Parts: sequence; C-alpha cells; structure tokens
Amino acid sequence: MDVVTLLAAVLVNALLMSLALVVSVGLRARSGLQAWQFMLLGQAVGFGLLIAATLASPRLLATLGVMALSASASAMVLTSCRFLGRAAPRRALVAVPLGLGVVHAAVFADEHLATGFTNLAIGAQILWGSLLLLRGAGRVRWRWLCGVAGAANGLLVLARAVLVLGWPEIYPRFIAPHPLNFASLMLLNASLVLGTMGFLLAHRDEAEQALVRLASLDPLTGLLNRREWMQRAGRALGAARATDAAGDAAVLMMLDLDHFKRVNDEHGHPAGDEVLKLAGEVLRGELRASDLVGRYGGEEFCLLLRHCEPEAFGRLDGRLHQALRRRCEASLGFPADFSAGAVRVQPGESLAAAIARADDQLYRAKRAGRGRTLHADGVL
Repeated sequence: MDVVTLLAAVLVNALLMSLALVVSVGLRARSGLQAWQFMLLGQAVGFGLLIAATLASPRLLATLGVMALSASASAMVLTSCRFLGRAAPRRALVAVPLGLGVVHAAVFADEHLATGFTNLAIGAQILWGSLLLLRGAGRVRWRWLCGVAGAANGLLVLARAVLVLGWPEIYPRFIAPHPLNFASLMLLNASLVLGTMGFLLAHRDEAEQALVRLASLDPLTGLLNRREWMQRAGRALGAARATDAAGDAAVLMMLDLDHFKRVNDEHGHPAGDEVLKLAGEVLRGELRASDLVGRYGGEEFCLLLRHCEPEAFGRLDGRLHQALRRRCEASLGFPADFSAGAVRVQPGESLAAAIARADDQLYRAKRAGRGRTLHADGVL
C-alpha cells in the first residue's frame, strides 16, 4: 500500500459512486443528489490533477486540483442546503474555490504556506457543510451519518493545516509514505462512502414524504383529500369523545362554490381550476392550525372547526365570503362565492351524521339563493 495507490482508489471510488447514482436513482435538476454527484466528481478531478502535478506542470495542475477539491467541498455545502431546504449562499460557494486558486498560485513557491492555506480553507468548507447537517439533527439518521463522516474528515484536514503551518519540519510531503497521509486518504474514502449512503437515505426519505403527500393531499388545491380529511376528522371527534369534551364541541361546515359549472362553461376549465386553487388558498389563509379543511369532491369543501365559539364562527364566515370574492375578482376578473351549511357536532355524534346534517343546511342555502351560509341551532 502506498499513497499514490490510495489516491487512485479515492479517484476511482468517487467516479464509480457518481456513476452509480446516475444509474440507480437518476438525477433531477437542482436536487441534493445532483449536488452530491458534483462533489464526487470534484474529488475525482481534484486528486487526478494532484497526481498529475507530481509528473508535470506542478504549479498549474496543483492549483487546478486545489480549486477542484474546494469546488467539491462547496458542492457538499450545496448538497446539505438542498436536502435541508435552505437557500444556498451561491456567491460564497463560487468565490471560495476561485479565491483559493488565486492564493495557491501566488504562494506556490512556499510549499508549506500553500499547503497549509489550502487545507485550512477546504477543511473549513467541509466543516461548514457538516455543521449544517448536525445542527438540529434530532433523530434523523441520515443527517448524523453524513454530518459525523464529514466532520471527521474536515477536522483531519484542519489538523493537517495546523501541522504544516506550525511544525513544517515534520509535515509529510503529499505522496510521502507517512501514517498521516495513509490515515487521511483512508478516512476520506470512508467519508465519501458514508456520505453517499447517508444522502441516499435522505433521497429515500424525500421520496417517501412525496408519496405521503400524494396519498393525502388534493393535487390541485393542496388541501387534504376526502379520504385523508375523513380519517383525521374521525380521529379528532373520537379523541373528543374519549376525553368527554362536551364543552369542546366542534363546528362542521360543508362549503360549495356557487355556479361552478357556469364558470367552466363561460371562462374555460383553466379558470375553474384557478377558482378552486384560490378557494384553497383562502381556506388555508383564514383557518387556524387546529382546524381541518379538505376538498370533499368537485367544488365542495369540508371544514372541521375545533374550539369554535359562536362569535368566532360568524367572523370567520364573513371573512371567507369576502376573501374569496376579492381574490377571484383581482386574479380572474370576476367574483366567485360559495354556499355553506354548518352544524355544531353533538356529543357522541358520528362524523357521518354530522356531515349529513351540514349537507342539509348547505342544500337549504342553495335553495335560498346561494352566496350565504345557513346553520343549525347552536352554531351562532
């Protein structure tokens, strides 16, 4: 075992893992795995250039290699930001590799200074990406796996910087058969493997969450779909019955957009879809976090308003009518309104029975001329 062989192993390993990502999961534009692939490619290119620099054009190839490794570390930070859903500091991620290249080329004649500054910058970049993952990681396994692997590698790179700047006489040359070089390359190889495994777990978690959203949300409005709303509303009423929360009776409201077929016929189905989207936005914006709202089907929506006092319901109903008319007028050029029926859920009453009573009130609101909310006794 020698350093050049280990370097070649890191290069080949990074290339193979990058290829495996493309073959196994593909690459979506601007995804976390896409950024991680750039990280792996940067490692391969960087170490390939450093190996070549020992044979010819050392200043040029070594500087390009250092820039590639720094760009690889920036790609790690970008990977962390994308999987965490954070905005990436793009200017800093680009500026660091470029600045490091300029400094490395300028001080290349002083080997210890060039090496120390390079390790200091790249080590700080790696720790930056690792700390993003570890801060607030909780019990998320992939964040611990990637964060700890990256932090260990970053700390060792910083240790090399401290050693070459503080005790240059004992610092080993890049390809010298020294235990520090062996340990650094073996840890780097392990961190690439563990990081790839961790971010694949993150990709899997993202895919599972997307499936959950598809199964529980209406794709047009972003509200709960009928099945999910029924399940959650049933659980909420069951929990209230279990705690005998008679004084905490909820209001169940059925809401139907007025003259929706006419909107589709006169303005087209895209306009009808936009009305549904705006209705979803109004409902999400006006309701509380404790309330449940879903698309019941077609142009009909269902709401379960918990801890809803009569005065609060009256104010909410007025805001919903006004907000929907105002939003549709501003966005589409014509107003839209709804009819609704509301009931207060009785102690021990089933969800199906409450829905049937609210639907009766909705039918009465339509027959009374639409654009209004009718309710059973106890709501107001």
